[in-house]
Amino acid sequence: MKLMIMVALGVASLAGITTGWCAWREVATTKKPLNSVVTLEKAPQFIGEVAVESELMGKFEPAAHPDFVAVSPEYSDGGKAYFLRKETYEAFKKMHEAAKKDGISLRIISATRNFERQKQIWEAKWTGSTLVGGKNLAKTVADPTARALKILTYSSMPSTSRHHWGTDFDLNSLEPAYFNTGQGKKLYDWLVKNAATYGFAQPYTA
Repeated sequence: MKLMIMVALGVASLAGITTGWCAWREVATTKKPLNSVVTLEKAPQFIGEVAVESELMGKFEPAAHPDFVAVSPEYSDGGKAYFLRKETYEAFKKMHEAAKKDGISLRIISATRNFERQKQIWEAKWTGSTLVGGKNLAKTVADPTARALKILTYSSMPSTSRHHWGTDFDLNSLEPAYFNTGQGKKLYDWLVKNAATYGFAQPYTA
């Protein structure tokens, strides 16, 4: 079965976005139609050499993987150890430097998450230890399917998250409202204008 992945290339694909949680993803820099569909056979063109099922599903340890590198605290919130694929990290550092010259501070607040970490996030929301939309879903949503769909509004199930790939990261805030005004809006507008230059795009918006 083919894994269908939507890849948005270029600034034009970002036009009209007014809000989002600013998860910027590295994508192919080869010239393809906007919003083209890439199958699993072609996926290594934009996710490095990751092609085996275990890696696509996050069943590996980024810290021990030769193609991953730790993110320096100067590029993150400094709170945790973050890892990215080497090529993604190099591209981000170039974008970070360009943004800095324009008075924009880009901070990685979430990067590669393997299966176990994604499982922890999912189960915390499932059991209610982490609130979802300000609510304890274990108490407010009894139906398992409805609860799962609610969680999917915010988080991917383990083995399906793009964060498994090492090409994905979140910037500055997980709250969409942050990017609507003030410094958050300035940062977001800069990314819409410039991110594609460095090989990044935003596949999801809130």
